[in-house]
Amino acid sequence: MLRKALLASAAFALGTGAVYAATVNPVFSDYGANTTTAENTRLYRASLTGLGLAQIAAITITDSDSGTGGSNGAYSGFDLDAMFLDIDGDPLTFGDQINAASFMFAVGSLRAGAAPASNTSGPTNGSTGPNSFDNSFATLETVDAQYFDTGSLTLGDGGSLTALFSPDVLVGASLYLFVGEVSGDFGEFVKSSIEVTDIPPPAVPLPASALLLLSGGAGLMALRRRKRG
Repeated sequence: MLRKALLASAAFALGTGAVYAATVNPVFSDYGANTTTAENTRLYRASLTGLGLAQIAAITITDSDSGTGGSNGAYSGFDLDAMFLDIDGDPLTFGDQINAASFMFAVGSLRAGAAPASNTSGPTNGSTGPNSFDNSFATLETVDAQYFDTGSLTLGDGGSLTALFSPDVLVGASLYLFVGEVSGDFGEFVKSSIEVTDIPPPAVPLPASALLLLSGGAGLMALRRRKRG
């Protein structure tokens, strides 16, 4: 009986572990540079319709880790100015803009060398720690066109940011994703570094071995309860 219970619980864990989020890589086009300030932001737009997703739960942007974006020190990696959903595809009509409810941040590595000092306490500009950042500083729901100042978040080489939407955003006849990169240059084009998923990632992912141990322990507890009964 004990062996059967453990095998059943292990099969259940393997079964649940095999359920993956539907993830797609949208295709971006250059929407142009915002030139309202001396420091430009280049916007990139991608349509989220026709990708096989019925709703959007999370969007993850990851630096390419190529060592070419940003600058040295706290400004290493992709300089993210804004990331939001928009229904009509026009970033100037703010009434249909949809912003994230929360974020998950993972800082990348920093390059050595002289660089301006960051205005925040974290390892990169806009961050407050290796796994946190201050959105009141980065203001990712607006296009600020500012670097070396408030209004952007630098990911670090290989760093990532996941925007979580709550409730999930339904994909209707029209839904677009906008990403802004501070500088206005053509050299840091957004490609496959963006992932859109219909299932939010866990806050702390567990390895498969841990899932097996947890479910096996649950099977043992169930057997003990039966014997006591």
